[in-house]
Amino acid sequence: MKKGALRSKITPLSAVVFGVLIVYVVLLFVPLLWALISSLKADMDFRNNLFGLPKKWLFQNYSDTFLGFYVTVESGKAFRNVFMPEQFLYSVLYAGGCAFTATFVPCLVGYLTSRFKYKFSGILTVVVIVCLTLPVVGSLPSEIRMARFFGLYDHIWGMWIMKANFLNMYLLVFQAIFSGVQGEFTEAAKIDGAGNTRIFFAIMLPLVSQTFLTVYILNFIGFWNDYQTPLIFMPNIPTVSYGLYIFNRRTEGQFSTIPMKLTGSVLVFLPVLAVFCVFQKRLVGNITIGGLK
Repeated sequence: MKKGALRSKITPLSAVVFGVLIVYVVLLFVPLLWALISSLKADMDFRNNLFGLPKKWLFQNYSDTFLGFYVTVESGKAFRNVFMPEQFLYSVLYAGGCAFTATFVPCLVGYLTSRFKYKFSGILTVVVIVCLTLPVVGSLPSEIRMARFFGLYDHIWGMWIMKANFLNMYLLVFQAIFSGVQGEFTEAAKIDGAGNTRIFFAIMLPLVSQTFLTVYILNFIGFWNDYQTPLIFMPNIPTVSYGLYIFNRRTEGQFSTIPMKLTGSVLVFLPVLAVFCVFQKRLVGNITIGGLK
């Protein structure tokens, strides 16, 4: 009976959709596998054998790339080389801090606009939707000047502050979730004498902790892969994505070959892969919250 019921649920449309998804997964996986295999080749082996297995597996490419993966920055009146371990540290600080502020601020504003019904709340939502719809161009020079004026330029904590805004789609997500929370939670807390601040941090924020963590992880991955912001606003604090941009632009020496560039890309990609493997259930799960228990 169960097999028959399962077969009856499989329609031609679902089979086509499943086939399309399988092809999509293969198209994503094959380039990654090709990059991993090609990163273990010598330059001539790569040129003569573009899609085959390496004639000699050069695992030394990874140690050489790790040692040669550096960015030259200013240090006072001199220059110094920032190597990959330090770049990883900067990436963790940059991506972790920016992801937190970029998640917490929409969460807080989403709570305020959904639980306190003022006319300004509706206007704020309209402003966010307009900002999501209309592309904002030509603002980079003013952002750089503002960052320099307020002392945020070339500081990791300065980027945390600059990313603390709510003009993104996650505000709408948190608004929808907070609107679905039953009023008994806040009413019971107010009877016990809790204020609005305590209600948010002690009751409402734990209720949306699953969504908060999911949005944080998505933001973290986005900031980890971001090289333009560190390149422009943190020229002397290079992250690994910034370092990869510089590394791939080399045109001289052993690191100018395609296998070595692929090796650098794989090294930068591994932490993101680890984050995805650890938190894959949260990333692909539904953004839901429970009711009263």
